[in-house]
Amino acid sequence: MTKMIYRLTDFFITILLWFYFLFGYLIFLFVLFLPACIFSENSAAAFQRVNHVFLKSFFGLTKFLVPRTKFKIDDKVPAVKSSIIVCNHISYLDPILLIALSPLQRTIVKKTFFHVPVFGWFLRQYGFIPSAPAEMMGEAMLKNLESIRRHLAAGGNLFIFPEGTRSRDGRLAPFNRGVFSIARYCNAPLALVLIKGTDRLFKPGTFLFNTHASNEITMELIASIEPGFSGGSLPAAALSDYARRIYLAKLAGRDGDDLAETQDEASG
Repeated sequence: MTKMIYRLTDFFITILLWFYFLFGYLIFLFVLFLPACIFSENSAAAFQRVNHVFLKSFFGLTKFLVPRTKFKIDDKVPAVKSSIIVCNHISYLDPILLIALSPLQRTIVKKTFFHVPVFGWFLRQYGFIPSAPAEMMGEAMLKNLESIRRHLAAGGNLFIFPEGTRSRDGRLAPFNRGVFSIARYCNAPLALVLIKGTDRLFKPGTFLFNTHASNEITMELIASIEPGFSGGSLPAAALSDYARRIYLAKLAGRDGDDLAETQDEASG
């Protein structure tokens, strides 16, 4: 009986959250998005700010409807500016939580999402970049990189999940080194952010939110890597390995001297 009540609760709260998430875009489209597109000189930045407000409201609703899930966000994360945010990936909630914390943000999205009606149109207006080979080669790549550099210079962030996909078991997958090549090209700092608990609220491969279990979602800035790190000469592959070792150390409960040792190894 208790399990049935939990399932019904999960179902109804999930429907409310999905209804807000899907149909809220249509309401915001006419009330805020279209005016932002028409009257703003920088429509992409205006869209990003409106999307930030929309998703911040989504998590406000989530906190109200799912009180057993607590959010513990490191104050340093919303304060990050003009940086490439590198983050582990365990749930579809991860990217929208990052957007809810940062008014100016871009990311790289699977090209298939750009073909979804309405949603794909929004992705293009945000200035998001499709992760397709044609977009990462030649003239298109240079255009995207210059666009990212201008976005960072204006105070925006680019957030990327270097694993490329969600982890199904919480383990950290190998990192895509292209992320770190972007950082080197743009001469941008890297902010390493660790997310925990989103997969417990919304597990990969499921439709229902887990609304009845006690849970804590945390987001922590675990390291910042400046462009001149190791004399600015560290290749993208080594920078990728260094960043991943920091995550592995943190996930294993090691920090302080252990992370300092990791930095010394990279510098050496």
